[in-house]
Amino acid sequence: MNSILSIIAIACPLLLLTAGALISEYAGRMALFLDGTINLAAFLCYALTVTTGSVVLSSFLSCLITVTLTFCLERIASKNNANMFLVSLAINLLFSALVSLLSSILFGTRGVLYSSAFAFNAPVTRTVTSLICALFSAGLLLFLSLTRQGLRMRITGSSPEVLIAQGISADWYRSLSWICAALCGSVAGCVYVVRLNSFVPGMAGGRGWTALAAVFLGRKHPALVVLAVLVFALAEHASSYAQNIPQLQTVSSSLLFALPYLLALLLIAVTPQNKNQ
Repeated sequence: MNSILSIIAIACPLLLLTAGALISEYAGRMALFLDGTINLAAFLCYALTVTTGSVVLSSFLSCLITVTLTFCLERIASKNNANMFLVSLAINLLFSALVSLLSSILFGTRGVLYSSAFAFNAPVTRTVTSLICALFSAGLLLFLSLTRQGLRMRITGSSPEVLIAQGISADWYRSLSWICAALCGSVAGCVYVVRLNSFVPGMAGGRGWTALAAVFLGRKHPALVVLAVLVFALAEHASSYAQNIPQLQTVSSSLLFALPYLLALLLIAVTPQNKNQ
């Protein structure tokens, strides 16, 4: 039972990230900046909580700042007809570099940050954050599947001329997709840092890329995407569990830690893709 709860706890924030990645993929602007938003939001959540003493207010502000920065950069790039694929990669690098700079300025170190003012009850935190992520993810997937705006989002990337013919701005939906993706990454970043009770550089740990892999493995179908997320969550749980097995002590911990990402690479390599997508 504990293993099932642990897998669910791992899956919930990853599902939220995947929902954001799915929205951006439908809009034709894959959010390659998810790791960057996770890292920036996690750092801001830590720094603001230590300053204000309120994790709720700090989480809200960190998400607001991260999403606003993403939106401003997206608007500037879009107005100048920049290559949005490269812009997305640049945002990812920029946010990670910004975290390193701010950490050095504010705390005098680029390493792990820990404070007695940033400590929470682990079981309660995991339960509450899992519930928040699950509800948020369900809302986004239902939005995509059941609403008129969700339908427009789904056809923005494949048939933008349909929206244009109806006098609807496809560019607006593309921008909205990045806002949604940045918000998902920001919330996930706050979840990860609060669960860990400290900030660790590279907090994302490649989970943003795992979310992108889940979108492709699920062939952009919400139900299949959820299944892909559960597979990756199971792999992450297995890698953590394997490190405590005496018989596997001789195996490199780095190799065990990389198990979810090796699984993602393997599944992408062997899973046939629909050529129409």
